[in-house]
Amino acid sequence: MDIIEFRPFEIGQKEYINRFFGEHHYERADCSFDTLFLWQHAYHTMWAVEDGVLFIRAGYGDQTFFMPPFAGDGASFTHGLALIRDHLAEMGKPFMIKAASPWVVEKIQEFLPGKFNFVEDRDNWEYIYRTQDLITLPGKKFRMKKNHLNSFLRQYGDYVYEPITVDNTEETKAALAEWFARHGDIEEEKQAISLAFANWEALGMRGAVIRIYGRIEALTMGSFLNERVAHIHFEKANPEIRGLYQAINREFLAREFSTTEFVNREEDLGLPGLRQAKMEYNPDHFAEKYDVTLAE
Repeated sequence: MDIIEFRPFEIGQKEYINRFFGEHHYERADCSFDTLFLWQHAYHTMWAVEDGVLFIRAGYGDQTFFMPPFAGDGASFTHGLALIRDHLAEMGKPFMIKAASPWVVEKIQEFLPGKFNFVEDRDNWEYIYRTQDLITLPGKKFRMKKNHLNSFLRQYGDYVYEPITVDNTEETKAALAEWFARHGDIEEEKQAISLAFANWEALGMRGAVIRIYGRIEALTMGSFLNERVAHIHFEKANPEIRGLYQAINREFLAREFSTTEFVNREEDLGLPGLRQAKMEYNPDHFAEKYDVTLAE
């Protein structure tokens, strides 16, 4: 019998699981039921609660890993670490925790000095921006982005912004299918988007499209990580239309998330082009992540 018994994420568990994250007001996308639910098939992610601690296991085979234990009120973080160690040992897998925050690293070093090694996982650091910066694009550091946006507004000033609703969902899905056909089919992302549409209201998703001459040329979807932080899950636009990405980004944040202080636009996965694009938006800071292994 497993030391910890895991189960898949189901939509009815959102409120319960988010309680473990809400206690700490996390700004990371992976500390959110929405992300874990949408991407569970891609990353083989499952969850369990044992002794008041939320455990999240992902991967498979020798790539099996845990996120740090999320201890509820009165529960023990170090006990959670011990259960992870014992569970992986029972499975015959090496000890691996991924996505440990600097706070988690500090606590492990404080409570269990010399027992673990820590390696920076820069490719999975999440980019955190000031919401108002992305809405207003202020100052010299945003000059290039603002030039792109102004070019779009001059050429396509009669564009139409629409929230995603039941009235345009099917047309939005068709636009997405066309985008994937043109730019490459990522099956895991398509599956996550399909889950988002199927559970739209329960997840609290918000979305929008931009039409040019009646045709959907850009779309985006996001949700609240908490009252301070918005999370952009998906964003697609016609790359041949200059300034369109800047337009959908600005409009969506201004209309749906203007009350937030920050917006999380996820990681760059170590892809040079994606890293450059994310850095050009001048992040306020990063949600840093570290891998944790047992010391020899």
